[in-house]
Amino acid sequence: MKKALLLIFIILIGIILIGKISNWFLNYSYETNHIINTAMYTLIGIAYLVGGFIWNKKLINIIFLICGLYLTGMNFIADFGLKSVIGFICILLPMLIARFSSEQRDEKELAEK
Repeated sequence: MKKALLLIFIILIGIILIGKISNWFLNYSYETNHIINTAMYTLIGIAYLVGGFIWNKKLINIIFLICGLYLTGMNFIADFGLKSVIGFICILLPMLIARFSSEQRDEKELAEK
C-alpha cells in the first residue's frame, strides 16, 4: 500500500513539474497557472504532513505538521500581505531541518541496522 501511494505521489509531482516547465513555452492562462500552483503547494504540504510523523522529536514533528497544514491550506484562504513570506518560510524551514538533522538520524539508523 505504501509503495502504491508513493508511486501515485511521484506521478502527481511529475505531472506538476511537466506543467510548470511547459508553462515556460506555452504561456498558460492565469487560471491554469493558479491551478498548477495550488496543486504544487498542496502536494508539498502533504509531503510535509507525512514527514511530520517520521521524526522522533516532538518539536520537529510539530514544525513539519504546521508547515504542511499551512502549505496545504494557504491556497484556499484570502490573500494577505505576509501570505507568500510565511509560505516561503514554511517551504524552507522543514528542508533546513531535514538537511541538518538527517546526518544524525542516518547514523543512528545505520547503527540500529
